[in-house]
Parts: sequence; C-alpha cells; structure tokens
Amino acid sequence: MNRKQRRAQERTGAAPASMPRPQTAPLVEEAMRHLQAGRPREAEQLYRHVLLLDPRHAHSLHNLGAIAHTAGHHSAAADWYQLAIDVDGGCALFHFSLGQALEQLPRFQDALAAYRAAVRLEPRDAAARGRLGSVLLHLGQPEQAELQLRKALTQAPPQAAEAWSNLGWAIELQGRCDEAAECYRQANALLPDLAEHLGNLGSKLLGQQRFEEAIRYYQRALALKPDLAALHDLLGTAQLAIGDHAAAIACSRKAIALQPDDASAHSNLIFALNFDPYCTAEQQQAERRAWYNRHASVPAEAAPAHPNSPLPERRLRIGYLSAHFRRQASAYAFAGVLLHHDDAQFEVFCYSDTAGEDDLTQALRRKVPRWRDVTGLSDDLLAARIREDGIDICVDLVGHMQGQRLLVMARKPAPVQVTAWGEPTGTGIPQIDWLLADPVLVPQRLRPLLSEKVADLPCFLSIWTPEALPAPGPLPALRNGHVTFGSFNRFYKLTDATLHRWAAVIEAVPGSRLLVKSQGLSEPANRDRLTAALVRAGIDPGIASMRGQSDRASHLAAYQEVDLALDPYPHGGGMTTLESLAMGVPVLTVPGETISSRLAAACLSAVGLAEFIADDPGGLAAHAARTTADLDGLAALRAGLPARLSNSLVGNAAVYTRAVETAYRQMWRQWCDSSHVHRGQ
Repeated sequence: MNRKQRRAQERTGAAPASMPRPQTAPLVEEAMRHLQAGRPREAEQLYRHVLLLDPRHAHSLHNLGAIAHTAGHHSAAADWYQLAIDVDGGCALFHFSLGQALEQLPRFQDALAAYRAAVRLEPRDAAARGRLGSVLLHLGQPEQAELQLRKALTQAPPQAAEAWSNLGWAIELQGRCDEAAECYRQANALLPDLAEHLGNLGSKLLGQQRFEEAIRYYQRALALKPDLAALHDLLGTAQLAIGDHAAAIACSRKAIALQPDDASAHSNLIFALNFDPYCTAEQQQAERRAWYNRHASVPAEAAPAHPNSPLPERRLRIGYLSAHFRRQASAYAFAGVLLHHDDAQFEVFCYSDTAGEDDLTQALRRKVPRWRDVTGLSDDLLAARIREDGIDICVDLVGHMQGQRLLVMARKPAPVQVTAWGEPTGTGIPQIDWLLADPVLVPQRLRPLLSEKVADLPCFLSIWTPEALPAPGPLPALRNGHVTFGSFNRFYKLTDATLHRWAAVIEAVPGSRLLVKSQGLSEPANRDRLTAALVRAGIDPGIASMRGQSDRASHLAAYQEVDLALDPYPHGGGMTTLESLAMGVPVLTVPGETISSRLAAACLSAVGLAEFIADDPGGLAAHAARTTADLDGLAALRAGLPARLSNSLVGNAAVYTRAVETAYRQMWRQWCDSSHVHRGQ
C-alpha cells in the first residue's frame, strides 16, 4: 500500500483491502462503496460475510473497527483493531486507529503504545506523531509532547492547526507563555474556527465527566477567542464540577456580560451562587428576579387565557416537565410520585427532553402512557403542546439546573404551575404559582423573598429507589475501635467552609476518621484538590479515605463503613441525606440562612431526628462528641433507622403521593375560585 492510499484511508477512517482473495474481492469492493456512501450497516454485513470466507482478512477486521468507532462504540472498535493487528502487525494504520479508539475510552497509556508503534512503522506519519504528542500531554509529559509535535509540524501540511495548538499547550505547561501565545496565533491563522473546534472537544470531555481535560480545552479556546460567551459559560460549568465555585461564578458573569440574552448562562450563575458562602438569601432571590426580568417577562406577557374547565373536583391533567427522567438524584424524589398517582383522580403526562435514557426512563414510560418526547422543540412549540394537551397543573422538575425549560413555564401553558424536587430554591418567575416545600426548608422569614407561594408537604423530598436497599449492618465503630465520619455528597459541595466545620468535628472526636465518596473523586486531580483543601482546613489527609464512582451496589455497601454522616455547607444534601438515613446512617447538619443550606435539616425534621440539627457551627462539634460517646445508642438507632424512614411519610412513596395530590387539589380549587371571580360568575 503506497503513501497516497494510506492518507486516503486516514481521511475516510477506513482501509480498502490489499490483494483480497478472489472470492472476497467483489464483497470487499461493494462494502467499500457502501461505506463511502454513508451506509455503514450494509458495509458491516458485507465485511462480516468476508470474514466468514477469510477470518484473517485484516482490512475487513479494521473496517469493522472503523464502523464501530464512528458509531461511538470505542471498546468494540479497539477489539476489532487489535484483531487486525494480530493478523498484520506491520500496518501503521491499524496501530493508529487502535490509538484513536483507546484515547476515547480513555486508556492513554495503551493509546501511547499504539501511537508509538504507528510512528515506528511510519516515521514520517505526521497524524500519528501529532496524536502521540497529544497523548503525552494528557499523561503530563509536556517536554516529550513538545518534541513529538515539533517533529509532526516538520512533516505535516501547512494547515496543521491542531498540532500548532497542541504545541502551544505543551509550551505553556512549561511556563513559556509568550512562545505558547505565538503558537496559538499560528494555529488560529491557519484555522480561524479552531477555537470552536477546541470548545467542541471540551464539551465532549465535559459530557464524559473528564472535567480537568475539558477545562484545559476551554482555556485554550479562550486564549484564541476570549470573547466567545458560550466558552466562558461552559468553562464555568466545568469549574463548578471540580469545586472551584469562585471561578465558576466569575465565568458565568463574564458569559452574561458578553451575551446578556443567554438565559442558560444566567441560570448557571444562579445555580453556582448556591455554593457561595457569602451570598445571602436576598441576593440569591434578587438574581432570580433579574433572570425573569431579562429573559422571560416579554413572553410571559403574551400568554393567552386558559380554557380549562374550572370544576374543582374533576379528574385533573398533571404535566411533568424535565430533562432528568433517568437515574439521577432528583428522579429518586419524583419517580415515586409518578408511579403512585391515583389514576382515577389524575391523568399524568410527561414532557421529556432527557438525554441518556436508561432503565428508569423505560419504567416511567411504561407507567405513563402519555409520554411526550420533546427533545428539540422550541419553547413556543413546547408551550403550545402543553396547552393542546389541556394540562391543568404543569410541574417543573428542574428549576435553574442544567436542562431547565423555565422559558416554557414563563409562557404559562397551564393555569396552575408548580416547581418541585429538582432545585427547590425558587425560580423568580411569577407565572410559576407554587413551590413544593416544607416549613423547615423555607421558614416564614424567607417566604416573602420568593415569587412563588409555598405549598407545604410533610417534606420537600421523599425517597423512592428502583431496587430494595440492603440492611445497614452493624455499627462500624464497634469493630474498628474508632468513629468514621462520612460524606457521599457531590464533589463540588466540599467547599472550604464545609471542611473547616468538619475539622472541628474531627478534633472533638479523638481518633476519628473521614470517608469521602463522590463521583468527582474518580479524577486524580480532584483527589489532589481535596487533599490540599483538607490541609488548609487543618485536617490530616492521612485520616481521610477517598472513593470515586462505583456501581450502585458498591455505593450503598460503602455506607456500612460510616458511623455518622456530615452535611456540607452552604449547599447541603437532600437526596443524599435521605439515602444515608435509609442505610442507617444519621446526618449531622447546621442549617444556614439560605434555602440550599437547609435541605438536610428539612429531611431530618421530617423523620423526627431534630436532635441531629445543630444551632450553629460551634455546636456541631459538641453534637458529634455527644452522639459518638454513646456507641450503643448509635448502634440501636442505626438498626432501626431504615424501618423508621420507610414508615414515615417521607419514606413511603404511596403515602407521600397522596400528600402531593392533596396539595394539587387545593391549588386547583383556588384557581377555580379565582376563575369564577375573573369570569364574573
């Protein structure tokens, strides 16, 4: 195979067969025609037929890998590529393709070996050498990356913008910023839309929860085009995920300054402010009102009247609007309600633009036959669809979190509108009539700040799980000889303010240890970041155990290592608190002045565990010392806590749903009364 043929293969991601057996040649040629015409399924069938005739047909093995790779099945692609290499290890393209698949998994060390093999076989292969340099960057070897990238640029065509960008990154990591900036300028001159390309790569990494890498790509993109508002917004999202709240807030504000009409970026700022220990409840709600005034007041004014029949006791149509109908924390709060509605009294609709649907999505679909997939619908069209369905009460399940459709709610598609369970801190939208909450979550002094009226439930949350939970097991301290405090909250809730509070608790209980489990701790950089934060707080990192992402069974089993859980601040745990109680582990908390700091206190109060709520940060350590001084009492509480929760209104989804339905009915009766008054009846 000559160089021209190989370069053509790299452009298409597929390789034509070289010297196929006579009986396979027509099949291979036809498969290639299908592949080049964008018909991968037909090509795949033919390549598999070729392998029945000739199992060692290397290029068919490779091209099946290319088809899998294009479809996003990177593990399967790597397997096919390896089979091709086993047949013909001297083909540089096979090793190059394997490296590309391994990068996506991500298995950077294995990808490094594959690219090294490709370069060894084709020393002047600029594409392989460029990818080799990129992987070396990901592995923290900027000097070696620079060497490879400079070689690639001597071999690459003049338009090798990405290689210049990677070289700039490698040089910047070595502290030569002026030289790096020149590389970035060279890259952007060759490819003016390179910043957008880097931003797209960052977003792909963000979707894979590879936050540190995403941040680097966004920063490189902004070095090229600092005025791209969307990149500042995305960078803020990634920075919030790693717990850099101040940087996330700054990025959101920059994005809004550059593009004031970006409602999504403004929602991201609102969400990030929940983690700012210096942001007051008044400031949080003022930002929500500013969101409404800037983005939603005009469409709200155009909302027509509702023709819904104002009969107070008739069967009601309830519409639930969310991007989170899947295994996600808030779904464990509302899924139980969806599954236990009284069909005789309520007809349920779901409006879903959920990405990454899963088994929970399918379970909800089976229960809710009036399921509307609204992915891609504009706000106007979605609001019109809700109106056409005659929804009486429309319930927003997201708030200002990612995936929000609050501009739909602002159009008032239903006569009664509610926000619940997703982000129970208020929306700032007057067209949303009610917030489902409770008196502990939203005390009377905070209610005048909200745009919504508060409908009090037994608790703003309930817990439902798709699987039976395991027994909590014996108290770990009785076998360990020391107390283990734990937190299973999201990584970005582990603020410096949180750790300083926990430091006093650990000091008050000599010999105690700390177990922190969070999906974010799967990243080594986040473990390093948490270690540094522990040191700043005065906590010896040697007493802390860090756990990352795991399957559901392993996650629940980890509670058997925790004696007492600690709530973060200023954004506490809601579903995490209820999950901890379900596993027999009580939670210590100090509620603050903001709604987001009161989640755990509301959950504990609903289950009759107010003794675990401290009045102030100074009292938290004293609470911990008193509680852990009586290990027998803590063990008895642990054994009975799951039953206590399941027998409460919070832990019984069916009973909780009746309370929700009662609230809905009261809301509807009020609307009917106001409708009669409005119509002069």
